[in-house]
Amino acid sequence: MNSIPPERSQPQAKRLVSGICIGVLTASAFGIGGYYLLEPMETMGASLFILLPVATGFATALVARGKAIIFASLVIALLICTAVLMLTGKEGWVCALMSAPLVLGGLALGALIGWAATQLMRNFRGRRPAMFLMIGALPFFLMGASNVEQQSQTTTRAETITNTLVTDASREVVWEQLKTFDRIQGTKGLLMTIGLPVPVSCNMSGEGVGATRTCYFEEGHIEERITEWNPPSTMKLEIVAFDVPGRPWLSFKDASYDLTTEGGKTMVTRKTTIVSILGPAWYWRPLEKIGVETEHEYLFEEVKRKIEVAK
Repeated sequence: MNSIPPERSQPQAKRLVSGICIGVLTASAFGIGGYYLLEPMETMGASLFILLPVATGFATALVARGKAIIFASLVIALLICTAVLMLTGKEGWVCALMSAPLVLGGLALGALIGWAATQLMRNFRGRRPAMFLMIGALPFFLMGASNVEQQSQTTTRAETITNTLVTDASREVVWEQLKTFDRIQGTKGLLMTIGLPVPVSCNMSGEGVGATRTCYFEEGHIEERITEWNPPSTMKLEIVAFDVPGRPWLSFKDASYDLTTEGGKTMVTRKTTIVSILGPAWYWRPLEKIGVETEHEYLFEEVKRKIEVAK
């Protein structure tokens, strides 16, 4: 049976370890450095969530040797970058989970392009200077792409999410249950379990237009001002302040409850308008919708519970 002599296996092991170390350092530097380079921009779009992972994968593939080393370097660096951003409060589990498909896809694409580039330059005499030149140019490419993206983003993206609750209770009964929530006891879904804000109570100060309604979460609160008051049909609220922990990529603009009667049943339509700086919109819009709908369903569950108690 053939075996690798110890004197040959040791250099191979050293090359493997050094290759992974270089790859991890490169990927981590691009991941963390690129985030802090692009994060201060007015929008967090394709430059951050797509081009930065592509650039990270590309740079790592240029300096690491072998597909296995490239893969290991990117996986380790991804864990390091995620841990750093979470420990510094820059990101949370919800954002990390939602952005994972974009980030992983970008890393894989960049690594593939980088590996192909090394194969094409394998016999090129000036390969090493060319590789360092490409790596050095990447931060400037990212900044340029981000500036173009900012200039093309002329308006802030607003989205209105709507959900409906149907109940046998009268509008008058439902209206009373909607005004305040002494204690919200819904069932937490996955997103709430890993970091989506969890509402715990809502208190109203006064009634009618101009009155305030404050909703408290496990951490932070949202303050609302009533802009339309037509019991037991319509309640519209403007979000005037909020300090719910998390990234400032999402803010709340307004909310409303509309109560209608159809076929002897009461239909409660809850609308929430959010303002987002995340892009690309085609990717983040459905995820934002899932997040807000999770909050709506959590409140509706409490409304149903209160209605049963009021009977």
